[in-house]
Amino acid sequence: MILETFISQLRANAPIFGGRVAGAAEFNAGLENYNTSMAMPAAYVIPLGQDAEPNKQYAGGLYQVVHKGIGIAVELTAQPDRRGQAPITLFETIEAQINASVLNLYIGNCRMAQGAYLTGARYLNLDRARLWYQWEFAIDWVITDLDGVQPASVPLEAIEVDIFHAPVTVGELPAAVVQIPTGAASVPPTDGPWPSITTEWDGGGTVWDNDTTVWMDMY
Repeated sequence: MILETFISQLRANAPIFGGRVAGAAEFNAGLENYNTSMAMPAAYVIPLGQDAEPNKQYAGGLYQVVHKGIGIAVELTAQPDRRGQAPITLFETIEAQINASVLNLYIGNCRMAQGAYLTGARYLNLDRARLWYQWEFAIDWVITDLDGVQPASVPLEAIEVDIFHAPVTVGELPAAVVQIPTGAASVPPTDGPWPSITTEWDGGGTVWDNDTTVWMDMY
């Protein structure tokens, strides 16, 4: 999701690339094998390193901030000037459009306390045909218990509320019990208006409340 969002942002907001923005696989092919098919200038979004802060143990659980690095490697033609001087003239334009695309970018709901920020930029490589330069950004990504292994859940079928007269004496049975269904197992049967419910203290009298979504066993 993160890399895809960076790519789509660059394609939409950095016209200097003319939509020529790709990912890590294409970057490796272009840099190592010299067989990139995209015209220049072109941009490649690649994942960099990640550093995680210690668990803050928020509310006794998991809460960590992971600093994720994202590189935007730009491929420029050096054929008009093998010294690499000609591509340099595009740097300010490219940098401005990259910043306008991803700087302060928010990704994910409640995942980031602040937007993407710049961490630096560096020269990567220069040969007789091309120059490579990389702008580097980072995002602070929050992970919690919901991202980890989830324990098996027990479905909640109903909520029962016991109602007593005051003062309550030891061994006294409740004056009434209200049951609120929460799932299919607790839904009243459809073959009649009265639910079939019994409790350990039920005297056999069941009253259905037609004005609410609860049923009540009266003692």
